[in-house]
Amino acid sequence: MEPISFASFSLAALLASLPANGEVISKPTITTHISPAIAGQWEVDLDSGITMTKEARARQAASEDGQAVQSEAPKSVAGTEGGVLTQDEKRVLSIQSDANTNLMASVKKANQCRELYNFAADNEMWTVSGKELTYGRYLVTHREEGLPVIAIKTIYDNNEVDCSGNQVDQSDEALIAFLNHDGDQMQWCADPDGNECFMNFNRILP
Repeated sequence: MEPISFASFSLAALLASLPANGEVISKPTITTHISPAIAGQWEVDLDSGITMTKEARARQAASEDGQAVQSEAPKSVAGTEGGVLTQDEKRVLSIQSDANTNLMASVKKANQCRELYNFAADNEMWTVSGKELTYGRYLVTHREEGLPVIAIKTIYDNNEVDCSGNQVDQSDEALIAFLNHDGDQMQWCADPDGNECFMNFNRILP
């Protein structure tokens, strides 16, 4: 795995290429471009842990299939006897309904912790989490191999409490990650192959 801090690009060069507020860009300093595909509003999936991209899962599955040993066990035919499947692995199919059970909808509650990221088409971004509001600049650069890279520099943080109860001033902090984007899903990963993705996003608005 290639650590972010030792990846084949310079964070300083990426961040230095971001224009300051109101600065007119006369010529590009490095070969990059904004990914318009991520422009819009995204919500962080705070319940997700370390995951991997679909491509990484497919590579892992293909690798495991290549190493799998053919089973000599005969194919089983499904049948039922006394509410039990007659297969190699038996599972009880006793299902009882309870009309008195109250069903809960899986809609997020209004007071549930939500972090919203807004990416504009002009390299500007802002985030909202509870009472915390941050503003910064972002840049996406595409590499010859592996996932693209997103670099974010936080310019302003109002230093209020976020939705999870933390209060951290992120002004002047920088973040860099490998970016996996597919339609209305986005992941930030720690490696260029997408084996360890630490943030998952769902698109809210275009």
